[in-house]
Parts: sequence; structure tokens; C-alpha cells
Amino acid sequence: MDPIQTKVDVPSKLIFLAMVFITCLIAANLVASKLFSIDGFSMTSGIVIYPLTFLILDSITECWGKPVARKIILIGLLANILFVLLLQLAIHLPAAPFWKGQEAYATVLGAMPRVVLASLCGYAISQTLDVTIFVGLKKRTQGRMLWLRSLLSTAISQLADSTVFMFVGFAGVLPVTAILTTIGTEYVLKFSYAVIGVPLIYLIVRWIRGSKKIRVEPLTDLD
Repeated sequence: MDPIQTKVDVPSKLIFLAMVFITCLIAANLVASKLFSIDGFSMTSGIVIYPLTFLILDSITECWGKPVARKIILIGLLANILFVLLLQLAIHLPAAPFWKGQEAYATVLGAMPRVVLASLCGYAISQTLDVTIFVGLKKRTQGRMLWLRSLLSTAISQLADSTVFMFVGFAGVLPVTAILTTIGTEYVLKFSYAVIGVPLIYLIVRWIRGSKKIRVEPLTDLD
């Protein structure tokens, strides 16, 4: 054993939240190919899952700091890329002669490269923006008003995510009015998620710190 090697004790709660974050991220992209409609407005199924990632990331940022949150974002990006590559590998494997599901399989799981790029760009920009705003507001409020910091950072970053995704993925394909309408429709639902999620982030932070409200120090050793 290397005598100069430093042992870093990564909290099990952080590992669990990182697992949930990445699972929600990948699941949101996996189910995004299904569209659903409410009162005539069509949206992707991923919008039901993806906003949860912002609540989880805000909880991680609150308790372990910006450096750890940014590492989670990077891990999520790499996991997403690996997931897409593995899906493409499975899609392009030669189908068994007796299996008749190849076309449906490729249709559901084989997203267009431009849409994948749009999703990755939206994720990287919006999640980074979320952490930056959250930390900035935490300094201004001196660590108070968690509800306000979570609500504002999530609301702004979700708007950035929808805008980047729609314009990168569909500019030149859909009319600008259609893109703006879709952004507006999805954002209403995403903002509702941000409001509903305020109590959830308090529950997660309380669970991380424990019933005795023990202060959780940032993992500076992981930088």
C-alpha cells in the first residue's frame, strides 16, 4: 500500500443520491421518445422525471458544496454518453432471424444524433447553471432561505435546458413559433415541479444531515 495515499471516506448518502441522480437522468432520456398529451398540449415523457435531477443536485450542493456537485454533473454526462453508445451497439447487433421486433426496437431506443446532442448540451449547461446560481444565492442569503435558492436556481436552469434543447435539436426543422410554444408549454410544467419540489429538498437535506441537524462539511479532499 502506498504510504502517501490518502483515504477519502465518501458518505454513503452521497453515493445513494448520486445513484438516484444518474438513474433519473438516464431514465428521462430513455422514456423521452414517448409523447403524451394533456388538454391538447404534447410533451415528452422525460419531463416527468428530469426535473427531479435538479432537486437532487441542489440537495447535494447544499450539503457538500459546489466542487462535489460539479463532479456529479460530469459523472452524469459521461454516464449518459456511455448509455447512448451502449444502446447504439445493441441496436446495430444483427437481429435473430425469428425476432420481429428490430424495427420497433430501433425506433424507440435509437434517438437521432442531433436530438442526443441537444439533450447533452441542455443537460451540461442547465445543471452547471443551476449549481452556479444556487451557490451564488447561498452566499447572498448567508445560507438562509433554502426554498428561495432552490426555486430560483431550478426555475432559471430549467428554462435554459428547454431553450437549449429545442433550438439545438429543432432549429431549421420546426418553425420558431412552434419551438417557442413548446418551450413555454414545457416550462409551465417544469416550474410547477420546482414549486412542488421545495418541501422535498428540505426533506432530503434533513435526511442527509440527520435528525440532530449535524453540519455536513464539503468534501474538499475530493477536489
